[in-house]
Amino acid sequence: MTKLRTERKLALPITTARLRLREFVLADFDAIHAYSSDPRVTKYLFFGPRDADGTADYLEGLLESQRELPRTRFELAVEEIASGRVIGACDLSVIERNVVDLGYMLGIADWGKGYATEIALALAEAAFHDLRAERIISTVDVNNQASIHVLEKVGMRWEAVFRKHRRAKNRWWDCHFFVLPREVWELAKERLDAEQG
Repeated sequence: MTKLRTERKLALPITTARLRLREFVLADFDAIHAYSSDPRVTKYLFFGPRDADGTADYLEGLLESQRELPRTRFELAVEEIASGRVIGACDLSVIERNVVDLGYMLGIADWGKGYATEIALALAEAAFHDLRAERIISTVDVNNQASIHVLEKVGMRWEAVFRKHRRAKNRWWDCHFFVLPREVWELAKERLDAEQG
């Protein structure tokens, strides 16, 4: 007997007030290289800064991941609607059946505009609605105060510190572990809808 498998898909693009989260394409190479080669952008990330070859390898891997079945990694371009510029990347990765990992990065020119919060809120909605997640998680370097603030703003709760979580860039990384359960998200949405209605 064949077991039926339900494939989970994101409805793309995901559009917010100012941003479009869409699949990467080959033509995005220059934009990707611009932000991922900047050491200020990659300071709290496990990779980078990337050189041109590293960017090419990364983009090739992204395009391959778009064809995987079942797809478990949704790494998306962040495009500013007004300008059409690709200003960063974001992702949802299915790491267990009902658990999705959320991440994002933006080029430095677009820091401080509220874009990261806008991205995280849109990704959370997509993870719970399209991917039917029960929990969203995110890990962040203990020193990355800006990202910690974004995760807290979207309702994620600090759960633990992972000491020596991962070895990258010739050092061990200590990371905060944040969680957003579905029931917390739904209660927050109901409260917000009641306030606006």
